Amino acid sequence: MDINDTMDTQSSELIDSQMETEEPSVLEFSQSLIGTPKAIKVGELQALLKSLHEQLKELDQNVDKESLKKVTHELIHKQIMKSPNKTVKAVAACCIADIIRLHAPNCPYTLNELKNIFKFFVDQLSYFGKDTPDFPYHFYLLENLQSVKTFLLLSEIESAEDVVFPMVAEFFDVTAKATLPRNVELCMTDVLIQLIEDVNILGQEMTELILEQFDRFDKGSKNPVYLMTLDICYACTGSLQRRVCQYFSDILLSVSNTSSDQSDDLDEARKAHHLMRKINSATPDLLLNAMPLLQEEMKVDHLSIRQLATETLGEMFAEESSNVAEKYPNIWKTWLGRRNDKAPSLRVKWLEACVDIYKHHPESVPELIECFKEKFTDPDDKVRATACKIMRDIGIENDSSSMDKDLVELVGARAKDKKNAVRVEAMATIGTIYNNCYQRIKANDKVAIEKAGWIPDLVLSCLYLGDLSVQANIELILQKYIFPENDNDAERTERLVVVVDALKEKQRIAFLALLQKQRLFNENMLAYVEMCENHMDNNDVSEHDATKADEFMKYLAARFADKARTFNALRSFLHRENDKDIKLLRNTIDLNRTYKQVYAAMSKLLSNLNDDQSAIVDIFQAILNRACPLILNKSNITHLLKMSKTGKGRRANATTQRSIVAQKILSDMSTVYPSMYTNNLKDIISDIMSDNDSTADEGLQLLSEISKASLGEMKFRDDLVERLTAYVSDGSVEQATHAATALSAMENAEVVLADAVADWSDDLYLNSPALLNRLASFAQIALYTPSLIHPHIASLIQFVENDLLNAKTKEINDPNDEWSSYDELPELSRQKLTAVRLLVNYLIACKDLTEPEEFAVGKIFAILWKLMDITCESAITDKTNAAETSHLRLGATQSIVKLTEFTRYTSELTVPKFEKLSVALQDSCYYVRQEFAETLMKGLQSGQIHSRYYTLLFICAHEPELSLLKQVRSFVQKRLSVLEVKQGESSVVDSSLVRLIHLLAHHPDFTEAVDDLNDFGLYFRFFISCVATPDNVSYLYHIVQQIKISKDMVDESLSKNSYVLSDLACLLIKTKCKDASWPLDAFGGRVSLQSRLYHTLPAGVVQAETIKKNYLPKEFLTKFEEEHKHKSGEKRSRSNISVSSKKVKV
Repeated sequence: MDINDTMDTQSSELIDSQMETEEPSVLEFSQSLIGTPKAIKVGELQALLKSLHEQLKELDQNVDKESLKKVTHELIHKQIMKSPNKTVKAVAACCIADIIRLHAPNCPYTLNELKNIFKFFVDQLSYFGKDTPDFPYHFYLLENLQSVKTFLLLSEIESAEDVVFPMVAEFFDVTAKATLPRNVELCMTDVLIQLIEDVNILGQEMTELILEQFDRFDKGSKNPVYLMTLDICYACTGSLQRRVCQYFSDILLSVSNTSSDQSDDLDEARKAHHLMRKINSATPDLLLNAMPLLQEEMKVDHLSIRQLATETLGEMFAEESSNVAEKYPNIWKTWLGRRNDKAPSLRVKWLEACVDIYKHHPESVPELIECFKEKFTDPDDKVRATACKIMRDIGIENDSSSMDKDLVELVGARAKDKKNAVRVEAMATIGTIYNNCYQRIKANDKVAIEKAGWIPDLVLSCLYLGDLSVQANIELILQKYIFPENDNDAERTERLVVVVDALKEKQRIAFLALLQKQRLFNENMLAYVEMCENHMDNNDVSEHDATKADEFMKYLAARFADKARTFNALRSFLHRENDKDIKLLRNTIDLNRTYKQVYAAMSKLLSNLNDDQSAIVDIFQAILNRACPLILNKSNITHLLKMSKTGKGRRANATTQRSIVAQKILSDMSTVYPSMYTNNLKDIISDIMSDNDSTADEGLQLLSEISKASLGEMKFRDDLVERLTAYVSDGSVEQATHAATALSAMENAEVVLADAVADWSDDLYLNSPALLNRLASFAQIALYTPSLIHPHIASLIQFVENDLLNAKTKEINDPNDEWSSYDELPELSRQKLTAVRLLVNYLIACKDLTEPEEFAVGKIFAILWKLMDITCESAITDKTNAAETSHLRLGATQSIVKLTEFTRYTSELTVPKFEKLSVALQDSCYYVRQEFAETLMKGLQSGQIHSRYYTLLFICAHEPELSLLKQVRSFVQKRLSVLEVKQGESSVVDSSLVRLIHLLAHHPDFTEAVDDLNDFGLYFRFFISCVATPDNVSYLYHIVQQIKISKDMVDESLSKNSYVLSDLACLLIKTKCKDASWPLDAFGGRVSLQSRLYHTLPAGVVQAETIKKNYLPKEFLTKFEEEHKHKSGEKRSRSNISVSSKKVKV
């Protein structure tokens, strides 16, 4: 039958490739393939079919169709198509394929016959994965169908996909086994492409089968079925796009439209997104129509779906070869907008997704940087922490020329974040940046210095936050990134110099303070090691010793933020009783070991702990970061000495600058770790004995600091003693100071220097050109060898009090400034200040000695109290140096505070005298107020002065310089929030308030005038702003009430002043509670006031009358009430305006 009669639509689709004009060929095959009435034997039939096959494959389309007619119909007979013999069917299939080829563009079969034929073909093509001798026929069939495009005939057959899908599935299955020849795979691929492109066989099953291959294999797989899938997708992109979109749409939209977090639905969505990522990685064009689905998912209310879509697109954008952002600009814009999603967890995921985009797509970097900058101020700390972390992950410092300095500075700003997790990530990031930029900074690369050279300065500035967790983090960053492990002593020393050179003065002071804290902690850890050793040697530890050990470990643990874990770690190590690890711990903190030795011991100790007590490793890492001499080590000294001399005699350049820095570090090291210089003492003495003045001065300074650590033990050669004595007699003030310090530390200094000190003492007179040198030398001798001064102390006091301090320092400058630096003061002023320091040093040195006599102590304190009364106003009137008086007042006040902390001199600080010290905080000279406030804050923070001095800080309430006022307020708030009150002791809070009221009651400016009471009210307002909380306000109120039932123990006649101030404080506390909506409940506890200040009145009528009476003047109360009503009205008005404006915005 002619195909035109039954399938006329096919004629236009078949390729007419072999129409020729010569005589048609004829099939010369006369035998019948069908046996009647019985089928032909299998062997015979095979021979006939093979013969037919050989003839048919040689024929082309210019054949006599009539000669084909018989075999055309016999080949589709059931005796052949349903033969039990596989070879018969395989050869027959080849013959049928040739018959169709030869009839093209027509088809000799009806639609039903054709449908059965294709089922027959599909059955034969399922044998490729099996071991069969008929492979050549199966391949011939496949190649024939592929080259002739026979499958195009499926277009007119109903349910064509049902017919061929088993073959398609078989193709994918057998190809995945990777056992087929390459030409077979290529033919199969082409057949599948024909089915999709030309026959449009692409239903759901077909689509899923193709997409399944992306799920089975990763990008780059060499599996043939994956490669075949890629070829199909490349060739059929247009056809597949719609189907792929439909596939994902069915899954994703159903999940997006649900409001619940059904695990099954989300799992399906996750699988779909995972598949989309893999498709995008291999053939991104396939997702053309599916990409808008992801864009819509980013806008849904369902958080899990929004987050999933954001992560998926993030991976797609990040592909190295991806152009998704460029291809879909609106989707890219929507994705960037997810950085401000309402869910913090999604904002975190967005940031994490940016890392690979930044690395792989430089064209997107400018946009990303601007987005990053916003996230450093995100309201959620996890987002801020992640923003800091990804800066480390993306490696922004890899190209310093393109590194965004603003971005690095924003990361640095987070180092002072209120949340520790953010601070940790920020510091780790800027530390990493510095470490990676260091070589360029060392090479003086200006760009690298500008963009990263400031990082150590920033890290150390965080010390001023005064937070224990910050300090531990700083120590970690210094060890890990700023001064990372390096066995090369010269390189490590150079790095130390480069870092210190970049520090501003304030941070250099902080660095030195940190090293001093570490030195003190090192000493404490040595005591801890000894405790561990004793614990091992002593099998029977008494309860007393155990308690004492616990107290000491709590003391150590209090230096860290996580006190409980630190204490447990120290106690765990103590009870571990491992002698090898105790020895390792000793070695790690031994100041006399080299860097390599310390580092090796530390690494071994941490490794040992990690093996059997891993829970305490991180705690011990923090402890060792603080205790080990790694930043400054004895191994540095030789190289620092060499560097300090390298730049001398040259013009100013980087080398000379680093030489200066090396000298400073040597000086600091000699102060912090003088014992490290033991092996370098010979070189230092050689420098002192040299004729090079600058070298000698440096050596002299180092020897001075080293000597302080070995008082009474230094042994000097005669020529060195002679040189040092010459410096005291004829050198500069600085040389004389250092030389005197070194001489004071000598063995038998009392004998060796006795005559010299006597001679120098006799040489003290006002016009002596060496007076300042003498006084400076005596100040050091008094501090380190006071026995040399004792025979001459009376004459020294007389000279200082009667001659030197009474000498007038004429001021020739106009205006007569209240302050100038010490170096700018006239020499007479410096002589006075040095003389006062001499007397104070003498008392400090004698604090534990029977000497001096009480007469000398009283005289020196009398001088100090008298100096506090010398004012700038009187100096200006007398036309003497006003700055001198400021320095003397400040020095005297600081000295009194320092001296009266020693038990021997405590009695010198009576209540009136303590209250007199507050005058320094209201001095006319700002620098006196500022320096004294700094002295108090440092002393309180370090625990070197009594907590009574918190009271004085509240006198700063009237401070005109807002920066100082803010500094004091911040300090008091932070310190009082962390102070622990021991059981049975009054707290710092209540004692400070009681002392403040008593101090103000005795203030010379106190009156009951309305204006004065307003001024005094400011002290209480300042106190309340620093101290009061909803939790303690009732307690504070009760304390103030207690004062009203007590009398003044210093001056009973001034008790009323205290009552007035108590009522004023109560009024302001009640006002604060009302304004802040705090409850003011009755306090149920008992409070006892300072017995030196107040004594409770007898119970009864007097107490009742006193507590009932309001001692504030009526005029003051009326004015206060009016002002408070006015302020409350303004607040309500502002509140109404604010609410109104908010409503308008909504």
